[in-house]
Amino acid sequence: MIQNIKIFAQKMFIYRRVVFSLAVRIFQSRYIGTGGGILWSIVQPLATVFVFWIVFSIGFKAQGPNGVPFVLYYMTAFLPWHFVSEVLNASTNTVIANRHLVKKMVFPTETLPIVEILVATVGHLILLAFTTLLLFIHGVVPGWTSLQIVYAYLCAVVLSLGLGWFLAATNVFHRDISQSLVTLLNFWFWITPVVWSVDMIPEKWRPLMMFNPMFHVVESYRNALLYSLPIWGDTSQLLIFWLMVISFGVGGAYVFRRLKPDFADVL
Repeated sequence: MIQNIKIFAQKMFIYRRVVFSLAVRIFQSRYIGTGGGILWSIVQPLATVFVFWIVFSIGFKAQGPNGVPFVLYYMTAFLPWHFVSEVLNASTNTVIANRHLVKKMVFPTETLPIVEILVATVGHLILLAFTTLLLFIHGVVPGWTSLQIVYAYLCAVVLSLGLGWFLAATNVFHRDISQSLVTLLNFWFWITPVVWSVDMIPEKWRPLMMFNPMFHVVESYRNALLYSLPIWGDTSQLLIFWLMVISFGVGGAYVFRRLKPDFADVL
């Protein structure tokens, strides 16, 4: 395992310019040349935020725990959720979309999900700036704990990468995966405390939330930006999360490497 990580790191260093150039090209192909330009990367998520704000905050008069404005409670969790879901959707089709590169044996196709992470990070940073503005408008000034956002982002990246490798590889052979992913992500969204609070679950069932890796990610973002609390307070949650995502990473990398030699034949 350590040897595989070393080999992957070496490939990333050697092809770093290619990876960044490909990320720039993909980003430009999606947004440059359109009337809205880069703004299109956040129009859809902001439209989703607006709809949920209308329905829950105005319609149901919902609030976050301890009277926290719903828009802040929702936005600080939707921020990482949108990033992860965007990366997974893009990674699922990244091998197929870049078949011209896959057929070149010298190109390290395992870097394609990383390219999608880099592309999604641009929109993520813009949404982060918007979320920070919302916090200031509502009188919430993030303190030093906001620096923990780097760790929270790392959690989202590691989770996305492991699952992205698995989805990208298997979708080449089973195209139904990309079609079913939307449904699976929708289900995952509603079992993650993005619009609802974990306090709503009976106390005896709450430990089960630790087996949802997105729970640690969204709570890390909330603690860093909204609550100004240390992320590492619950060591059990921390341990379970990293055991899960490391397993996803190792498993995803293994599946990708096993299936990679047959990509060109299928494509």
